[in-house]
Amino acid sequence: MENTEMQAQEVTEAIMSYMQCDSICLQALVLHGEWGSGKTYYCEHDLKDALKEIDVKTCRVSLFGVNNYDEAINRVIASRLPLSDKAAGSAGAAISALIKNVLKAGSTFMRNKIGDLGIQLSLKPDLLLPFLDMKKVLVIFDDCERSGFAQDDRAFFGFVNNMVENHGWHVMLVRNCPLSFEDDSSVEKAVMSQIMFEPDLQELYRIVAEPQLNIPKQADFNIDKSIIDGLKRFLINARALSRSLPSINYALGTSVLVDKNIDSRGRAKAFSDFVGYAVLASAGKTPTKPNTSNKAVNMIDYSQVIEYENYLLISEALAPLTEGRDTSSSAVMSSFTEYVLAKNPDSAADIEAQSLTDQWHSLRAMEDHQVELLANRLEDLLSDGQYSHRWFPEIIKISLDLINLGFWDDSNLDKLYVSLELAASCDPQCNANALRQDIPMFNGFYGKDVGQILDALATSIENKEENQDLIRNRFWLSKIDQNTGVALSAFFEEIIKSQCPRKILDVPAECVVKTIYEGAADSQLSLQSFFHSCMKNYPDDQSVKEAVEWLRNIDAKLDETGSKSRMGKLRTKWIQKDIGEAIEVLNESTQSISTDSDVEM
Repeated sequence: MENTEMQAQEVTEAIMSYMQCDSICLQALVLHGEWGSGKTYYCEHDLKDALKEIDVKTCRVSLFGVNNYDEAINRVIASRLPLSDKAAGSAGAAISALIKNVLKAGSTFMRNKIGDLGIQLSLKPDLLLPFLDMKKVLVIFDDCERSGFAQDDRAFFGFVNNMVENHGWHVMLVRNCPLSFEDDSSVEKAVMSQIMFEPDLQELYRIVAEPQLNIPKQADFNIDKSIIDGLKRFLINARALSRSLPSINYALGTSVLVDKNIDSRGRAKAFSDFVGYAVLASAGKTPTKPNTSNKAVNMIDYSQVIEYENYLLISEALAPLTEGRDTSSSAVMSSFTEYVLAKNPDSAADIEAQSLTDQWHSLRAMEDHQVELLANRLEDLLSDGQYSHRWFPEIIKISLDLINLGFWDDSNLDKLYVSLELAASCDPQCNANALRQDIPMFNGFYGKDVGQILDALATSIENKEENQDLIRNRFWLSKIDQNTGVALSAFFEEIIKSQCPRKILDVPAECVVKTIYEGAADSQLSLQSFFHSCMKNYPDDQSVKEAVEWLRNIDAKLDETGSKSRMGKLRTKWIQKDIGEAIEVLNESTQSISTDSDVEM
């Protein structure tokens, strides 16, 4: 007794082979697969069409609600009406009259079905079986788990065995679960083979999903393939796929899915993951947390750990699916966006820069045409200018090598400078200090020519930063009103969190004092919150003393300026109190830094 896992085409070939078997030694087939996996659709379409090509018909009978032998026979007969040509040809007029006037249906179902033909039956359904030509017919008993009769193994498989052995029928049982042969010999006698149905994902996608999806026209990767890849990861059924489609459409509607700043391969993989998790949740399942507490490191299956951690990133948005409820479009779109960004921390440009660098390491083994292809890719990367500053040294080095080798001329050096400035302006983490502090290391690793270009770039960035600071300071001084404090405190918080927090000291104390003096309650309280929380955590050790001096200058000028109102005066005192506390904290920090330096010496 074999139990073979097959996909649709293989199942069809096995059944076609079965239909060509000698009826004397026939037994029934069993086709089993997960509920909702498309077995019925397969029987009604793919299998039916394939068998038609070899002149074989299908007679699919649902056993839903069938409780006994007669009801099962009645459904088969009803499915095969009108009666076969054999009945009309061999029985002649006398038999036809007998069938029409004497026999009576054994159930309401049969009376209704045959009554449509004007036939009245009064004998047991068994007497009609000889009049059914079943030699080139596959009888498919579907919904076996939903029939009381089919749950009685001895009675049902006795019935199946009778139809196969005594009447020469070809029978296939369609079930969700395979049969067990351990406890009941009647099963083994009636069934010759069990086939596990694996849905054809391409076909399942084409029928169930594709017509319902809103695929964005600007997508730069194969959405269809990503969805099918997602379906491959889990045991999928058609109903779960159908329930997941609204959530998949929400993901298809996000801007991050078509964001070309993120590598297309990374977006495709993230979308594929999401599809798999959405369908899994729609089936009422979720990845389980692996138990790693009592396992040695080398015994842990980290793929399961990663699978579980990935699902957690989007589990909250997909949770309603596990309970049969609808998901929220905003929750799914937000969660999917966060998932894509979390799985793709590097931009598409950075990934391309990494690829170029890796390839450049094998320069000695390259032919001219290979170097030219690499040079063209680098030129495209430079023209976009979207790479982060951590790739500046490698990009400069490759560019200089291409010039030195004669693949580029000096005009490409100008293009390199323009590209570096563009990339620096697009990278929020890039500033003059960040570049300059690593130049000594780059000089030793890549050569002084690379260091010189980075130094020139740092100077250019520094000049632009100074001009921007001057313009910004002039703006603060010229536009101060009762609401300026809210914007100024937000600006201060942004600088404190940046790579160059000392730039806060470039804002004149007079500007801060005037903002406090002119400010309404919200404006003053916003600045108070900044001095109370953020300024006490000033992060730049090298400029702590200057920060203290800046705070003292503000405090002194507040004493000189006074306040416009009595409540304003009260709030100003609160601000000065917080400024005083910030000065104390920063002074302690200065002393701590000094002590640490003495210990190191």
